[in-house]
Amino acid sequence: MVFYTYSENIEHLKAFDKEYKLEIYYKPPTSYKNLKRKSVSDRICRFCGKDSNETSFKSKTHVISELFGKNSGISDHECDTCNNFFSTFEGDMANFLGLDRSINALGFQTPPTFLSGDKSIKAKRNVFKGFNGIEIRALKDGVIQKKEKGNIEFSVIENSYIPINIFKCLLKIALTVIPDDNISKYKLCLNFIMQNQNASHFAHHAKQIHRGLLGFSVSVPKILIFRKRNFESKLPTYWIKLYYQNSYIQFYLPYYEDDKILSIGEEISYPLCPPLIRAVKQPKGIAKNLEKLDLSSNEKTRSDLKKLNLKFDEDLLIGTDNTNNFNSDEIVSIFITKDSGLLDNLEID
Repeated sequence: MVFYTYSENIEHLKAFDKEYKLEIYYKPPTSYKNLKRKSVSDRICRFCGKDSNETSFKSKTHVISELFGKNSGISDHECDTCNNFFSTFEGDMANFLGLDRSINALGFQTPPTFLSGDKSIKAKRNVFKGFNGIEIRALKDGVIQKKEKGNIEFSVIENSYIPINIFKCLLKIALTVIPDDNISKYKLCLNFIMQNQNASHFAHHAKQIHRGLLGFSVSVPKILIFRKRNFESKLPTYWIKLYYQNSYIQFYLPYYEDDKILSIGEEISYPLCPPLIRAVKQPKGIAKNLEKLDLSSNEKTRSDLKKLNLKFDEDLLIGTDNTNNFNSDEIVSIFITKDSGLLDNLEID
């Protein structure tokens, strides 16, 4: 398996590769057919430690939540009770991903419905002139406006979420994928996720999450897990990259039993892995929009205002009745599709 990164990120990849090597590349299946699973009698839940004599394993528990994209990757390591426990975090994760989750689902799955925090914007699957897509509709006046140079801007009040629950969801996914013989090394992580133990210690690590744009889209979410080369270093043993839609989230699993313990207040310097791309030749360019996230808070986020911009081809208006009288206050909805054939016979009403 050959991976590249963007030409302007090669030095970043070299620095990361010096410290870490790829150990696991998990791509979930796209169908439940022929899915090989452990027999129920052999299953032990990684999160509560119970076997089939103590708990049930009836649900299809996903390795990577379908909030990140439709997939058929089912875990044998999660019982029904723990699955129900983790589902309480899913509302927060859906709000964290926001409107982007609906828009970026186009072409891969049915876009989920989104409603903004102030109920002024609603996005849902729709069909226009026979083409599937997503309609973003303003439920209040003036929310969607036409700007200069073919730009449309709309304001979205984001839905609130509890950041630490997002961190726990990410840790849970990573602990589902890592090898069996390493689970016992992460007792502190498991106790934090399940019982919120040592929450103040984990808060620091919840501030070390990075998110960026891939520069391409993936049809199903994927997990890349890297293990450090030098076991004597103070770096965390495992780094994780979660690919989903057109983005990635990068984080590490803290408190591996054999890791060197950091002193109180001691900072750690670590390299970051740029997007890895399976391609036939070296792609040009640079990874963009890398941001560091703080997911340490136990309090709900505020319903912040987010402005989104879309571009449209103004030439499509030429020759229509709306050419000279296009009123920005009259934009009530936007239809987005990945079916380019829509433009072949487009008639603007």
